[in-house]
Amino acid sequence: MKRAKLLFFIFLVTSLIIFSCSDDNTSSDNEPPTVTITYPADNSEFVQGAVINVTADAADNEGIKEVRFYIDGLFASSDEEEPYEYEWDTGSTRDTDHTIYAEAYDTNDNTKTSEVINITLTEPVGNPPELPDNPTPINNATSVSTNINLSWTCTDPDGDPLTYDVHFGTDVNPPLLNSGQSETIYDPGALIEETTYYWKIVAHDDNSNSTIGDIWQFTTSSTVTDIDGNVYQTLVIGDQEWMTENLKVTHYRNGDPIPNVTDNSTWAGLSTGAYCVYNNTPSNADTYGNLYNWYAVDDIRGLAPVGWHVPTDEEIMELEMELGMSYSEAHDEGYRGTNEGSKLAGRADIWYYGPLVNDPEFDTSGFSFLPGGGRYYEYGAFSPYVSHSGSIWSSIESSSSQAWYRKLSSGHRSVYREYLFKEDGFSVRCLRD
Repeated sequence: MKRAKLLFFIFLVTSLIIFSCSDDNTSSDNEPPTVTITYPADNSEFVQGAVINVTADAADNEGIKEVRFYIDGLFASSDEEEPYEYEWDTGSTRDTDHTIYAEAYDTNDNTKTSEVINITLTEPVGNPPELPDNPTPINNATSVSTNINLSWTCTDPDGDPLTYDVHFGTDVNPPLLNSGQSETIYDPGALIEETTYYWKIVAHDDNSNSTIGDIWQFTTSSTVTDIDGNVYQTLVIGDQEWMTENLKVTHYRNGDPIPNVTDNSTWAGLSTGAYCVYNNTPSNADTYGNLYNWYAVDDIRGLAPVGWHVPTDEEIMELEMELGMSYSEAHDEGYRGTNEGSKLAGRADIWYYGPLVNDPEFDTSGFSFLPGGGRYYEYGAFSPYVSHSGSIWSSIESSSSQAWYRKLSSGHRSVYREYLFKEDGFSVRCLRD
């Protein structure tokens, strides 16, 4: 019995020693982070109303959780990601002397405060710039290309020269990407498909007056690439995903070339696939795409990119009904519906002015149906007025010699459904499988 008690006592003492040693070797991180204001410099001067982009560097052996910024001893903002920054608009501040400092928190809530920066605000000279305006892409735009330039307009009431800071990104408070540029255009680089971006412009005159613009936003669309490397923007309408540009491929899906037929009499006599560009002017393909006869549409080698197809007559009806056309109207012929044509059309600058363009709902769908003209089967002549109308093929024939198509005309707000000869040349839009 005494032996058992002795063994238990030895075990207890040993455990306490081990536990004590383990506890001594496990200590929490008490090392504070480092933090420094990197801009502005101490004793800097700014004009009252200036926008000061306060920045800080912070580091820690375990990691930084956040950096807080203080103006005149009062909390102003915090940032959890590098670069640590705060955009201080002094527009409503009219005191002369001010202080700035930053406080860094590491992941264990150890803190460190930077040195205090002193700045002086002086009386402004002249008036600040007007609010930046006329953004491109327009605010809240959708189906925006992933390869676009940002642009805007801005004026100064005193005629002073202006420079701009560009803030851009996927955060609702977009970070500063470029500063001090004089141009009112900016290339943000390749963007990500189906992503919402936010941006704003800060305008500065040469008297240190500044104006912060509104935050604008737009959403990019997805894209599809054909065998020639042409990239097309796409748009989801209802349960369908459409190209928002006319096809301009010159090869079938298997790589075989599609004949480019420029001669009128040769075109009129075709019974196999071919394409042309309106008026045989290559630059028209950039805007309107190519014109194809229906034999190219029906070719088993495939006209559309992989995963896509030329829509059937019924699939185009589905699009029309999604935009408000009734079932009975969609299955009728001739001009049908009310203003579904106006909703489908796009690019008012290239349409001949008329009821289509004048409709309040013009270009509200994002489909961007264009007035690409056409080429007649008889004599192979081109339609005389490219800006007046445009037509797209369906993949469904109505007889051995004709196939269904759709047409928009500047003189009508509705959509024309009819069938025409397979030798005609029309535009092509593709639909995802």
